[in-house]
Amino acid sequence: MATLYVRDFPDETYQALKTMAKEEKKSVGTEVIKIVEAELEKKRIKRERLASLARIRESDYLFKPSIDGKTTTDLLREDRDR
Repeated sequence: MATLYVRDFPDETYQALKTMAKEEKKSVGTEVIKIVEAELEKKRIKRERLASLARIRESDYLFKPSIDGKTTTDLLREDRDR
């Protein structure tokens, strides 16, 4: 397992981590790992969602005007007017 050293870590942030770790009955290192893993997971999910959205935008899932230039709204209006 890797070892991580952080220079110039803000004292106030470290104290907050110590407090959180104490409340959770965990070490500071364990608490930091938990926080970093949670943040990495959020970022992974966000990347996947953005990639999915890009694929949808590039695909044929979006409604496009028909050959005669009518939009889906136009076609619905015509159908309702019948």
